[in-house]
Amino acid sequence: MKLRAGPVAAFLLLAGLGVYAWRTEFHGADAKKKAEETKDRALPFERDALKAFTVTSDGASIRVQKEGEGWTITEPPAGAADREAVEGVLSSLEFARVERRLGADADRKAFGLDPAPMKVAIETTGGPERALLLGQTNPIGGAYYAVLEDGKEIGLVSASVGEAAKKDLFTLRDKTLVAFDPWKTKELTLERGADLLALQKREAGGWTLTRPITAPADGPTITELLNSLERLRAAKFVTESATPEETGACGLEPPAARVAVLQEGWDAAKVVAFGKEKDGQRCARNLGRASIVMVNSDIWPKVTTSIADLRRKEAVGLSQYRLTSISVKEADGPPLVLTRGKESTWTVTGRATGTVRSDSVDNFSRALAGVRAVAFDDHPARALVDGLLAHPAVEIVLEQEPDAEGGAPPKQRLLFGAPMKDGRLPMHDPAWPSVGFCAKDALGDIERQAGELIKQAATPPAPTATGENGSAPPAAGGAPSAGDAAVPPPAKPPG
Repeated sequence: MKLRAGPVAAFLLLAGLGVYAWRTEFHGADAKKKAEETKDRALPFERDALKAFTVTSDGASIRVQKEGEGWTITEPPAGAADREAVEGVLSSLEFARVERRLGADADRKAFGLDPAPMKVAIETTGGPERALLLGQTNPIGGAYYAVLEDGKEIGLVSASVGEAAKKDLFTLRDKTLVAFDPWKTKELTLERGADLLALQKREAGGWTLTRPITAPADGPTITELLNSLERLRAAKFVTESATPEETGACGLEPPAARVAVLQEGWDAAKVVAFGKEKDGQRCARNLGRASIVMVNSDIWPKVTTSIADLRRKEAVGLSQYRLTSISVKEADGPPLVLTRGKESTWTVTGRATGTVRSDSVDNFSRALAGVRAVAFDDHPARALVDGLLAHPAVEIVLEQEPDAEGGAPPKQRLLFGAPMKDGRLPMHDPAWPSVGFCAKDALGDIERQAGELIKQAATPPAPTATGENGSAPPAAGGAPSAGDAAVPPPAKPPG
């Protein structure tokens, strides 16, 4: 069929007019919305186009320039800027409004604008510097009198603009001692004089002490120390470029303590040195920078954490909530073995056979998790270790669900010996060289909970309240049910 040119041309013309009308209306609405958003903004700008800003107060200017994803103070040269402080300035400028326009004929001297003591300026990509000159505040409302960006008109602008202009160098500069992610840290070193403590984070098993001994470390204590170091901020800058004399005067050569952190993906560790204390603050220095700062002294107890506090005291190193198998064996007799099934059901084998409630197993695993060492022998006699390996009074074997799909399930073996002369129980995990000692009654709760599990497993389940044919039995003295009526009563014996 041959199409006629007239209808086709009319259709195309109509479609074109529709697209034109839609685009005109759409872009018109978009432009109108954008105009409304920027209406009466004191210093309108787009974040993506902003490349620097300068604040001037009391004759001192600070210029902050965008560098990649961060900000750098270039005037005076002071290095990295504080992200939160910069964000505060940008938000103040972004939402600042011209609250009232006074015209170009207003008396500048009357409003403290001749000369203006403060200034806020911005630099954007492809454009000249634009600025607001700020003078006195309005007695009512706290807004600032300003020479608007056209350089002619006087107006009242939001009080936040004046507060942004007053930011000083200390507020705007980065005060972080060492920037790192505590959760990505893989090595930590604490050096205090001749004492050196080294810790390493393993892929499975958490933190481990590697110097001066090899032992499992206390995860919560390490996490608290790392978080404190990550939050550490300069309370004051002592000097921007330390001389040897200043370094010595601050007690940083040699330092009283050094902390080194190594994060995943780093080629080298970052080191913070700590020196003398004065007036509740302590000298500190990131050894990768030239400046010396003062930090609050509450970091010092973390930096000087003892090896006794850094090592793990709990006997069980697995998560009690992720256990899949628990075996407890005394010197004589079969073990008590608990195995987790589907939907958190638990079966018992060995000393008893049956099933037990999950809440009873939770109580048992809590008792296991409560066993703690009160002392350690990091160089135990060979005879003590051999005796525990060959003839333990109690042996506990635990297995946990894998940390990753397809991975090997973590396991742990704990050996307890007979009470020693002082009443304490020796305890040994063959994965580590040391022997711990726990209180003489440390296994008491475990034995009580084990007894409850054996009793529960040996108790048969209560029968269901149903008749032989699956129907509910009749109440005493009541009429038989329809199901009962279908079954004749037993015949009376003859005679």
